[in-house]
Amino acid sequence: MKVKKILAAVTALSLASVMLASCGSTDDSSSAAAATKETTTTTTEATTTTTAATEESVADESAPAESGADDNKGGDTNSDYTPVKEFKGYDAFLMFGDSQWLWGNWEPQGLTDATQAFGVDADITGDGEYTVSITNASISYDDLVEGLNPQVALDGDTAVGAEGCVVFCVDIMGLVNGEKLKGTGDPMKEKDAPGKYNPDDLKVEVKSIKADGQEIEFDASKIKYGNMEDDNNCYRIEIYNDYGDTAKDSPIDKDSLAFEDSLEVTFSIEGLTQE
Repeated sequence: MKVKKILAAVTALSLASVMLASCGSTDDSSSAAAATKETTTTTTEATTTTTAATEESVADESAPAESGADDNKGGDTNSDYTPVKEFKGYDAFLMFGDSQWLWGNWEPQGLTDATQAFGVDADITGDGEYTVSITNASISYDDLVEGLNPQVALDGDTAVGAEGCVVFCVDIMGLVNGEKLKGTGDPMKEKDAPGKYNPDDLKVEVKSIKADGQEIEFDASKIKYGNMEDDNNCYRIEIYNDYGDTAKDSPIDKDSLAFEDSLEVTFSIEGLTQE
């Protein structure tokens, strides 16, 4: 595990500069039992075959199911997490990096050609309340397209718990119509395409923050809202950012933040009148 964590940390450091710019079975025993039964039986050939087949079937059913790293290879058998990459509305995601840059989730799942998207995103289809999160299963998921998160440190198939944070934000892609946005694609898939809304016309409010299901205290008056990077169409909720205004006056105690299984933010949004 130490070797994996060291390698992950080295990879994380090499990726950090990129992130700053944007603020990722056997059944031999049953076969042997069947073969032995078939060899030792003294009845007719037909009976031998029937008995061997029956014995093999029983052995297969009673053999314990084996699991391991290969079970999740390719990301198609992890029942704890299924990435959603298509959205009817706007893709909101939890952007996060822990103090070691190991729990890294930096892009929305719906972004075209995303390679650092390992969160549980929300589909913003109108005014309402939504929750975004990262989980141990999502952050350590071996995606068929994106592959394994290059930053995560694993203990077996499980991510080592997160401590502290350097970035903790919620981004909603596609909303903002900034003047510098010159893209002509779909704003719900391309960050440089202008959206419909002026950020000042939207009312967004964090309702709760939970780590491993437990409420985290925060000072609501210190959370920052709006389009904080004028080269993209994302509306941001900045809970903490080493490179933002919250670094000077943080809404949370970032150093005491720690979790093993999940981190989630629930927020409300109003003003999506054109949807």
